[in-house]
Amino acid sequence: MEENVPALVFLTERRRAGTGSGEWKPDHRLVVGFEPGRAVSLAQLGWRDLDGTESVAGFDPAMTAFTGVRITPDGTSHVWRGRLAERRSDRTCHRFRVRGGQEPREDLRLLIEDGGAPVVRADWADREGGGGAVVLRTIDLDRARYAGEVTDGVREAKAGNEHSSAGEVAANLLDDENSTKWLSWRSADRVEFTMAEPVRIRHYALVSANDFADRDPRDWELRGSADGRTWVTLDTRSDEFFPGRHLSRDFHVTGTAADTPYRYLRLEITRNCGGSQIQLSRVRFFSADRTCTYEAFTGHRYTAGEAPTPYAGTAADLVSDVPNTVGSWRSYLAEYSADMLRVLDEDELLTTTEEQRSASWLGHDGADEEQIAALEERLGTRLPSGYRSFLAASDGWSTMGAFMYSLRTTASVGWLDDFRDEHALDEDHLKHEGLVGPVLLVSDEGDAQYWLLDAGDVSPDGEWAAYVWASWYPGLGGRHRSFADLVDHERASFEELSGSEGRPVRPKGAEELLDQGRRAALRGRVDEALDAFRRAEEKGSGAAAYLRVVLSAFLDVRGTHHRLRGLLARPHVVAEIGTEQVNTEAVALFLRSAGLDTPGRAAHAVRVLDETMPGSGLPSTDREREAWLAEHRIPEAPAFERALDSARALASRGATDDAWAVIEEALTEWYPVSPNRIAPVALLTDPALHGVVTRRRAREVVFTPRGGHASPSA
Repeated sequence: MEENVPALVFLTERRRAGTGSGEWKPDHRLVVGFEPGRAVSLAQLGWRDLDGTESVAGFDPAMTAFTGVRITPDGTSHVWRGRLAERRSDRTCHRFRVRGGQEPREDLRLLIEDGGAPVVRADWADREGGGGAVVLRTIDLDRARYAGEVTDGVREAKAGNEHSSAGEVAANLLDDENSTKWLSWRSADRVEFTMAEPVRIRHYALVSANDFADRDPRDWELRGSADGRTWVTLDTRSDEFFPGRHLSRDFHVTGTAADTPYRYLRLEITRNCGGSQIQLSRVRFFSADRTCTYEAFTGHRYTAGEAPTPYAGTAADLVSDVPNTVGSWRSYLAEYSADMLRVLDEDELLTTTEEQRSASWLGHDGADEEQIAALEERLGTRLPSGYRSFLAASDGWSTMGAFMYSLRTTASVGWLDDFRDEHALDEDHLKHEGLVGPVLLVSDEGDAQYWLLDAGDVSPDGEWAAYVWASWYPGLGGRHRSFADLVDHERASFEELSGSEGRPVRPKGAEELLDQGRRAALRGRVDEALDAFRRAEEKGSGAAAYLRVVLSAFLDVRGTHHRLRGLLARPHVVAEIGTEQVNTEAVALFLRSAGLDTPGRAAHAVRVLDETMPGSGLPSTDREREAWLAEHRIPEAPAFERALDSARALASRGATDDAWAVIEEALTEWYPVSPNRIAPVALLTDPALHGVVTRRRAREVVFTPRGGHASPSA
């Protein structure tokens, strides 16, 4: 959880250690907010970031200046200093609830921003003789690291030099493959990126290439421009280092430049690591700050004259967002029971008794303290408090979502190894997949799945990590920090699945989210649109479910037929989209995707489609099918239809780049001729354009503002 904390903002500069009177160079701002239970006057603060950079700063008594050292992952040391520029109270920090704190609700508040990667370890000393050190545990790191990516909005990448004959060109910097790269025959060079529309850049990532570390960039500037002529420096780096191949490193953009949108970006590399060429595998741009989602911290602390004591805590939002007491479990489960009874059919409640339905409670009476104590004695350990409270609220459970039918009672919960005759799970194999063990079996068999708690993976607040094992998973499911988190995840999955089937748990707001998604899609804000469509789908919108698949198809058309097959079997989706649009758009998209997935098996795809949509009338022969698709082609606005005709003619003569130029110029003029159209699907489905609309160009289509939204302010 983030919460405001008084923050100190320092303007900093650095120089290489050992250079004596060498030149001081401006460096990134340092923002510090730190309260280990109470406000302290820091004498020294040290930290290590996710990329391995070590920093330490020693503050003057008034905390108006500091001196220190920064050491990069390759061991390069810089002397570092800074002066206080401002004190701010509007900055957010990460807040942790201290376990066994000295006060009823003691918190640790932490904020360290230095322009580099997120902090994963910190240590401090205060002026009263106390101090400590903490290690921060992160969760869902990749998602947090790469939120708000706008790389797909790049229309063109152009380098001063590139190895064209080997295909090592600037365009490779934008693909999803680490096996490709851009190589320049120069030791200093630039790459310019043209965006579909102006964007703010809050951080960016560079990925090292496959070989020859001496070709890696060492010094560079990232610049931005609104018009391609006047350039502003967004970020400056020197003495940087990539300690491995195919290694991604992230860099923050700070100050006013981070809040200004630019259409043109330039990566100006002024020095490499000693070779005669420069190379990179990928460049990625992001409009959101790179942050970590922290789960917990562990460490120690001490006061003057006292020995260190353990110091640990859990992210405050994780403490409060899931049930953890008997009372909160009862309220949570009563609401969940009512939701399931309202939405599920009779045949989906097979393990539920008539008495449970009448009481609107899919559980049982709670276990008393004697029953729970007997279970703990049998197990030889005390249960985590969250799961213990669950058993006290309900001793077991019947239907817990779409795939789990029964949770065990205090009489039947036990160690996994004690139930070898009842299941095919192998605890030793599970340990190879990441479990520590011993493993507690808390469920009966659901839909070929079991629920497990890992007694060896314990959070600072004493909760055991929870997992789902299912035979239809590729392996062990994702880690949940506690049993309560697993239940909450199952509930969210139930709501998402029910909504996608047209029987939403909470339908209110679906239309508003659908409209929000349409507007975002036409503005080229793909991530925002996908999120709005997802939330509208959870609330039962069939149109949102369909538009989400269509938009995703432009990002990668492969696999779209699998998603469409499930959608088109749902009556509420077809009813909201309309049979005409399904026949003219969805059928063609299905066949295009299926053809990519199983070349030469169009007849099979037709049979599958006919099973999904009986009576679709799609012919079985290739010639008849092409004629049918041409007859059922969805109409476009006249100007865009003329552009498509021109592009088809050019493509037929092999001029695919010229054909794309015609389409690209017309994109901003495209507009939907019906409410549930957000992009020209013909660009994906028309056989005449298959050689024109590459995967990269298809992605560009949906990142281009259209439908009257060509202006960024529209």
